[in-house]
Amino acid sequence: MKYIIAYSMVAVALLMASCSKMDDYKKLTDGKEITYPGKADSLTVLSGRNRALVKFLLISDPNITKATIYWNNKANHQDVAITRGKGIDTIKVMVPSLPEGNYSFEVFTFDKNGNKSVAALKQGATYGDIFEKSLLNRILERAVYQPSTGATILNWRVSDAGSVGVDVTYTTVNGVSRTKRVTKAANQIVLTDRNPDTDIQYRTLFLPDSTAIDTFYSASVSRKINEFLLKNSGAPFIAGKRDGRWGDLAEWTTNAAAKNMSNKTIGGFDSYNGGGFISFEYWYSPQISNGKIFQTTTLPAGKYRFVATVSEINSTLEATYLVVDAGKTLPDVANISQAIGNFRFLDNSQNGKDYAVSFTLAQAQEISLGFVSTMFVKHESSIRISKVRLYKD
Repeated sequence: MKYIIAYSMVAVALLMASCSKMDDYKKLTDGKEITYPGKADSLTVLSGRNRALVKFLLISDPNITKATIYWNNKANHQDVAITRGKGIDTIKVMVPSLPEGNYSFEVFTFDKNGNKSVAALKQGATYGDIFEKSLLNRILERAVYQPSTGATILNWRVSDAGSVGVDVTYTTVNGVSRTKRVTKAANQIVLTDRNPDTDIQYRTLFLPDSTAIDTFYSASVSRKINEFLLKNSGAPFIAGKRDGRWGDLAEWTTNAAAKNMSNKTIGGFDSYNGGGFISFEYWYSPQISNGKIFQTTTLPAGKYRFVATVSEINSTLEATYLVVDAGKTLPDVANISQAIGNFRFLDNSQNGKDYAVSFTLAQAQEISLGFVSTMFVKHESSIRISKVRLYKD
């Protein structure tokens, strides 16, 4: 019985304290209940160029008439008038004129009686000139013009993180400026109508993060395309017909004199050590007299360099030349001085080096470029060329 009396006294004391607190609360609120409007739901902040897009949902409360967005520790705010529809409303608010940086946004909703919701909070960022000036272009690995097709081929390295593409601007053969986009996944683009006498310009596009609403650009770069792509230009060269180590060169003309392998049925290609080379060899094979390996193309007027990279020369060569001449073939060794241009290969002191023939065309002209060799006296001699290039200076 004593315990029951004690418990009753405690209960009465708690009830009196509760009533006292309730009286204090009513004094603070003038005896009115506090009503909280529905909170901004699923708040997100999308980053932009000196701006941010604030998005949220209004799900259940039909009485909301306004929202206020705060940032900079409530030093700045933006009010948004709201007219509720049926069901869920999506609210989008663009906050402009934000200096580049990170922000904490607070969103409150209000009903027609001025009641205020609890806060919804979200972090966000904006980007601007500082970010944009830090951007680097995607690397253009190789840019070549192919005179046989009139196409310009641009090969790119792998995209950097954040890069979404490259815009390439060029002038067509009709004098029209045109822009094409290289996607993030693409490593090559072909311009079929570019004027070969004009430069290209390109810039890389970036999205700074996964929420970005604005695209940023690297500085534009101008590129002169002075390499003219020859067919099957090496590193490695590709064979046509093969017989073991030896073969013919695909897309090159090889005359009968250069075919001194496999009973004089093939020649000009050597896959030595698994590679692919233009080759003349007089070793355990028949002699070569005015062997010719070349290709023919038409070039516009201009100054050019035809460059060959020597992989290896064995012994001292009797008469082997890098040659450029007008027309559909190359001259014999005896008439080599009459060619538009030539360079003589000598010995292994030239291994691993580039050698060029420079020439000038006053007008568009059909020419042949390649190699002429005679290996008739000096036995056990050979030359392997790893690649060729043609440049317009």
